[in-house]
This record gives sequence, structure tokens and C-alpha cells, in this order.
Amino acid sequence: MEITIVREENQTYFEPLMPQEIWEKAHLILGAIEEGAACGILAATEETEHIMALEYLFVAEDYRRKGMATALLDGLHEIAKYSGMDLTVCQYALNEEQKDLDLCLDKNLFELDGVRTPVYRTAFGDLSPQYFGKQPDEKSLKKNVTPLSEVTARMWNRFAEKLEKLPEDETAPTELEVKYVYDQDASFLLIKKGEPVGCILFEQLEDDFLLSYFCVLKEASPVDMMHLFQASYQNLKTRCSDSSWIYINALTETTEKMVKNMTDQKAVLRGQAVTRYYYY
Repeated sequence: MEITIVREENQTYFEPLMPQEIWEKAHLILGAIEEGAACGILAATEETEHIMALEYLFVAEDYRRKGMATALLDGLHEIAKYSGMDLTVCQYALNEEQKDLDLCLDKNLFELDGVRTPVYRTAFGDLSPQYFGKQPDEKSLKKNVTPLSEVTARMWNRFAEKLEKLPEDETAPTELEVKYVYDQDASFLLIKKGEPVGCILFEQLEDDFLLSYFCVLKEASPVDMMHLFQASYQNLKTRCSDSSWIYINALTETTEKMVKNMTDQKAVLRGQAVTRYYYY
């Protein structure tokens, strides 16, 4: 077995093993070769200066359970340590399709975050017009809703600090992480009287999107909440077809109750959101 870094000169050899979208996104790709055949691949992205994200891990069926996935992960760890990374993180929706990945990461000492939340999926065309289809009040949007690309680090940190101070039953047990993880145009911060009081955060997943976090504090009104949805919808409708998938991570019970209403009862449960970490 040979583990090699995949570069432009040998990419065509490994291309059948991974979707094109991952090729365009990944910062590091490792390939596995056995008896002259390309039979395994791993892709990772550098999320911050000290965090690596495992985006894709695949071994051809005839070569599984022979230590190939472990060898690919060992190669990733070696490069991550050399590059000064603090950890590698992997996030996915745990269901039957991802069961093998979950077992592999567990075997290879990736620690499991104790928080699990349901992940739903709906087609973009099935988003409820009641929430998303109304023409927004442009004046109100500009006054209270700020695109993430215009949010300063200071304002972002102030909002994160507010969430940390809330009682556990009032907010989801989650970390916002750095703001550039989220889509800068489809994500927004709600600001009233100069103070951040809510957010809607999307991540792009190849051609699809994940509504990864939604929160409004007590200072916000139902109208303010609608403004967050409308602002994101106006951006996404220029980038999505009706068949594009929107994934919704229901981080709180309140959000989970909203999911069915937001999608006119068409959202489908896809699994439980799982995060695993490997610390160096």
C-alpha cells in the first residue's frame, strides 16, 4: 500500500473516486494505491490557521477493512502536525449511509462531541412562502439586518459572548466558531440599537446549503425574525434551483418545531448532526 499526495500531475488517476465539487474545495488530497490501482482517497480543507476539516474519505469496496482508511488518516495527521494544526474536525449527519465513516473515525481515535441534533432536508422549492416568499421591506432590512461580510470581528465576538451568558435552556449548546466558516452573503446578523440580538448562518455544501444556526434573543420581535429569513432567501434564490437541497440543523427544540412550518411539512429527517475531533 502507498499513500501519496494528489497533485495536478496525478489527479486524473484518482478523479473517479471523489465528486468534482470536493476536488474544487479541498486544500489537501491524499490518495491510496494498492498493486498499481488507485483505490482510496481523502480530502481536507484548512478552516482556520490551526484547524483542519476532514471533508471526504473513501475506499473502494474491494479494498476495505485492510487498513487503508487508517493509513490515509495517518497521512493526514502527519501533515497536520507538521503544519502546526491544533485539531482535525469532521462534521456529518449520522445515518445508515454514514455509519461506516462513524465507525472508522471512532476506531481511529476521533473524539465524539456529546451534542447531537436532528438534521432535516428539504428542496429549496419547498421552502414555505409564508416565511420566505414575501417581498421584504428593503428599508427595514437595511436598518436592522447586516450581511456577515460587513460584520466586524468585534460585533461578532459581542454576539458570541451574549450567547455564552444565556441559560442553557434558552440557547443551543454550540460554538459559533470563526465567522468566515459561514456563507458571507446568505448569513446575517440582526442588530438593534447598535447591539447584536440574532443571527441566521448558512454554510455552502457543494451545490447545496446548510442552515447551521438560527437564533434571536428576547430583544428581537417576530418581525425581526422574519427579516433574517427574508434576507437569506433573497440571496439564496439567485443561487439555488427549486431542486437544490437545504439542510437544516435543528439545534434547539424551538427550531425543530419551526422546521415543518418553514417547509410546509415537507422536510425529511436525514440523521443526527455529529462532530468528531482529533487533537494533536
